[in-house]
Amino acid sequence: MPSQRLLDELMRYLEFTPEDAALMLAMGPALRPQFPQIVDDFYAAIDRTPGASAVFTGGAPQIARQKALLSNWLEGLVGGVYDAAYVERRARIGRTHVRIALDQRYMFAAMSVVRAGLHNALESVVGWAGARRRAGHQAIDKLCDMELAIMLETYREGYIARVKESERLATIGQVAASIGHELRNPLAVMQTSAHMLSRRMPHDERNAKHLRRVEEQIALCNTIISDLLELARDRPPERRPTDLAAVVREAALSVPRPSELALLLDIADSLPPVAVDPGQFRQLVVNLVLNAIQASEASVGDIELRLASEERDLVLTVEDRGVGLSTEVMARLFEPLFTTRSTGTGLGLALCHRIVEKHNGTITASNRPKGGATFAVRLPRGVELQS
Repeated sequence: MPSQRLLDELMRYLEFTPEDAALMLAMGPALRPQFPQIVDDFYAAIDRTPGASAVFTGGAPQIARQKALLSNWLEGLVGGVYDAAYVERRARIGRTHVRIALDQRYMFAAMSVVRAGLHNALESVVGWAGARRRAGHQAIDKLCDMELAIMLETYREGYIARVKESERLATIGQVAASIGHELRNPLAVMQTSAHMLSRRMPHDERNAKHLRRVEEQIALCNTIISDLLELARDRPPERRPTDLAAVVREAALSVPRPSELALLLDIADSLPPVAVDPGQFRQLVVNLVLNAIQASEASVGDIELRLASEERDLVLTVEDRGVGLSTEVMARLFEPLFTTRSTGTGLGLALCHRIVEKHNGTITASNRPKGGATFAVRLPRGVELQS
């Protein structure tokens, strides 16, 4: 929905008037001294909620940045100007929440913390009493409700986008399945012919080199077709007891990489057995490691893979030392057929996203402070086998 139209509807529905805007502006000097306490209370509530804190994969530096952003957000509340540009700034924050898969219930809870903090701050202000204080409390409630509504609109946008994406995937799936099956037979003939030629032709390194190239490209075509068909099938996971550490280790080490590019594994020794589809999870790890290899520059640094058990989640992270992810790329990262590489298919990360969703987990991407990107997969501990 356009920002101005959304703003008009919300102001009309909530009866947020110019007088309310003037009150918020007037309360600014009185409320600002309490902003640091509100920020601390906000993140203390997040720390107490593993599901909410799980989205902050960057540790203390990321939390520090988020605290600064929240302080700026609070400043916006008492700015006194609530126009279409204000709505769009708030909507960008909501879209970030959608992108990092922050559950809506945590957003509601977080707004309750902010709302309570603002009300408590106003109660402690000398000089705001009687009707003026009551009007101030009402203005706070109206504006917090408007903020919530803007955030919910971004979640609605995200839902509509997912529905459209599902429809697009269904169309892609129908076409991919048809083309894939038709191409498999001629590719098999080509592969057999190349193999027969390699056996019957006199040994010549130049001929052998070209035949190897033909076989490699046939194998690449088969991989692309397999990925397209896997994306199209949307096969539910066949969960069974799995030694996840063994699957992750084998999958990561199976991915070819340049000899000068090291793969550092940090896999916890005593992980509980989990109920996952081992084939799908292996594909997830292979795709993430391959993506990291392709993003890395050998002269910059190594690839790090970690698998650990946290309080309520099993966490798999893959870090590279490449150039990182731009805002534009981050927004489309898991879209099928979206790629930034001239030779990419745009299927690998889309498949990762699909696999993680099927296992009731989340996958997020972020930039490392010192360069490169981090992909974090979190599986709820509910997937563990019950003893």
